[in-house]
Amino acid sequence: MEGRPPDPLSRYQALQVASILLILLGLVALAAALTVDAALLSGGVLPDDRARLLPLLVTLAGGGVALVVGLVINAVRAVVVREALPSERYRGPSIVVLVMLASVMTGVASISLGAELSALLGSGDVSVGGSLLLLTATQLGLLATAGLFVATPRALAGARFLPERGLLRSVALGIGIGIPAWLGAQLLSVLVTSLLGGLGIEPDLGLAESALNRAEPWVLVTALVVVAPVAEEIFFRGIAFNAWEREYGTSRAIYGTAALFAIIHGSVFALAPIFLLGLVLALLYRRTRSLPATIALHATFNAISVGITLLVRFDILQIPLPT
Repeated sequence: MEGRPPDPLSRYQALQVASILLILLGLVALAAALTVDAALLSGGVLPDDRARLLPLLVTLAGGGVALVVGLVINAVRAVVVREALPSERYRGPSIVVLVMLASVMTGVASISLGAELSALLGSGDVSVGGSLLLLTATQLGLLATAGLFVATPRALAGARFLPERGLLRSVALGIGIGIPAWLGAQLLSVLVTSLLGGLGIEPDLGLAESALNRAEPWVLVTALVVVAPVAEEIFFRGIAFNAWEREYGTSRAIYGTAALFAIIHGSVFALAPIFLLGLVLALLYRRTRSLPATIALHATFNAISVGITLLVRFDILQIPLPT
């Protein structure tokens, strides 16, 4: 009697263990270096501090290399071993690994543009190219990882990204839903801000919020109304939703992608509103199987925020603030 054939996903387990160890080592090293001295990212290192900071720079570089190598090994192994799965399964790397790779690219961009980042968050001169790269680094990273590890090996063969019919109708539906979705998110944001404010937690301006107040209008429109909706919808609804739906079912795909979508935006104050937006986007994609529809909704949502902010910024619209 012949034994059961070996599980194809169990191949190259040593590489899997090595990749996880490298990822953990890299995360610990990066956390240790950045916790000890955050000035490494701000460019505020004085000449007398260079000798003291050299070990931290080495730790930062070593941790970054270990993290990237571990993530790449993990992703490549997943593509190789999951190739044996049937075409209706997801045959690519972990979505979390892909998000981590994109986050590393964002970190590299932030470090290489440290002075630009400080200017955007502070009061210095902001260049057009630097601000555009900083605002789109995460989205470009998501597209790069998805293209390399999902599209190229055809890990989602057969997935539908366009409706069978009614493309324009689905886009119009996305635009129409974008307005009430924005209103609902703003109401939820006010509630969250009020609750956290009652606990003594005040919001800090993040990169996107600072950019809205300082970057060139056309940079904001390009980054937030064009690049972000296209790239994020391709990744979260196109890649992540289909991958998790195939592996875990539709419900987990809806809530999982909405949660990951909220987390990657990196703000405790925006967590609930962005999660709500993620749910609406996931439900719309499930209904229409149309990425253009979710892109339209996402672009409408962002366009309203950018438009109102610019009107206030240039004193065209005055909104009374609570005292």
